[in-house]
Parts: sequence; structure tokens; C-alpha cells
Amino acid sequence: MKKILIFGILLLLQNVLPAKMVIADTIGQEKIVRSLALSLTQDRSVEIESARLTEALRDLRQGKVDLVLSNYKLDSKQRVSMNVNCYRYALAPLLAVTNAANKIDNISLENLKKVLKGDILTWRPLGGEAYIINLAIVKDDQPGMTALYKEFLNKSAVKAKYLPVSNAQGIGVLASIKGGFLGICGFVNLPLAAKPLAINGVRPTIENIRSGRYRPTAEYWVWISDRDDFKNRPGYKSALDFLQLLRSPEAVRLIESCGFLSSVKPNQRE
Repeated sequence: MKKILIFGILLLLQNVLPAKMVIADTIGQEKIVRSLALSLTQDRSVEIESARLTEALRDLRQGKVDLVLSNYKLDSKQRVSMNVNCYRYALAPLLAVTNAANKIDNISLENLKKVLKGDILTWRPLGGEAYIINLAIVKDDQPGMTALYKEFLNKSAVKAKYLPVSNAQGIGVLASIKGGFLGICGFVNLPLAAKPLAINGVRPTIENIRSGRYRPTAEYWVWISDRDDFKNRPGYKSALDFLQLLRSPEAVRLIESCGFLSSVKPNQRE
């Protein structure tokens, strides 16, 4: 009788107590995702662990974590072989910004790389005047910098001399006071003194960024197991609820308040 009573109490607690959701963070976005998770799932316990991608995938397949955060998209064959689904939830485009008065409004990826490598020092090769390019780049941990180093420079360093800026707002200030200015930053609302350049003729509009026409842009994904034997687990159900909540207007506002751009359909399979 005592064993039956204990079992009944444990079963009741399982149904009443909030299910803990465990998230493996492989991209250093714990602060952002914790804010999202706690704001969207206040009735649940959330645990976020830093992990390497291979370790996180192993733990996901073994049921030790419920979600994995990654900046890597699995293709259809990988998803099937690994029994994993992945969903895009945020974007971090790299913007090239100049003075509003600058007649240049487009730059090629190749020329932008040459500027960052120090091979182009003035605006003349870009179609402008022979003014020195005053280059400024926001800190490495700001939105958009993953696109700079991973998607754009293939993890190589910037070799040109540049002024480091603490945040994207500093880019806007410099654009208003420095002639021949070129700033590199993430997705922000820039002041009238600054304008974003088109890259390879494609302007960094929200539509172009979300559709993938505008590059470079880093994509952030959340992975969840697709194993049938995991789908009745409390943590799995919490993870599905979290993915559903990522569609809400509140989630969009939270993502964009962190300097990222919310994906159009962050809970749908890409």
C-alpha cells in the first residue's frame, strides 16, 4: 500500500510540477535565450548549458537536452539520419554603413573584403572621391559580427586599421561627424546621418534579409529531436511549447530588442 501511495504521489507531482526544459547553447547566446525562455515560459523551469556542437547533438539524441541552439542549418539528409528537426528563429545581418551625404550607395562583397583587408584605402576604387576611408567596426560580441567572421571572412581577421566602437549607436554618431566614413555593424535603426549600403546591388531590407537575398547574414537555429519515443517526455512537450511561443509578437519584440532580426517563420521547418 505504501509503495502504491508513493507512486501515486510521484505521478501527481509529475503532472502538476512544471517540466524542466534543458537547452544546450553552442553559440554563446545564453543571455538572449534565457531572456526569451523566461519571458515566454514563466511557468516552467529552464536550464541553459554551454556546450560544443558535437556534444550538444549527442545529448539531444540521447534525450539529455530538449533543444540545441546553433548557427548551423542541417540539410534534409542530415535531419533524417540524425532524427532531428531544426527551425530558424533569428537573423544577424552584417551592415555596411556610410555617411548619408556619400554618393556611394552600393558596394560589392569583393571590394568590401578588400577594404577590411586593407587593400583598398580610399573611396576612389569604389566609384567615389580619393578620400581616405575612415573604418569603424563594432565589438566582436555584437549582432552581425558572426556574419563578418564566419559567413564573410571565413574566420580570418580584419587586417585594415579601424576604430573599434562599443555598439551600433556609436556607428551612427561617427557617421554624422566623420567624412569618408564606413562602418560595419549589425541590424539597427540608424539615424538620418547614416545610410546602409546595398551589397552586390541588394539593399538590406527586412524582406531581402529574411528571404536570403541579402548577404552576409548569420542565421540562428534551434534543433529538437524527432524521435517518436521522446515525444511523450515532459521536457519535449515544454520544448514544443517554447517553439510555438517563438511565433508570438512578444518573442519578435524580444529578439529585435537584442539587436537581431526575428525570422519570418521561426517555428516552421526551413
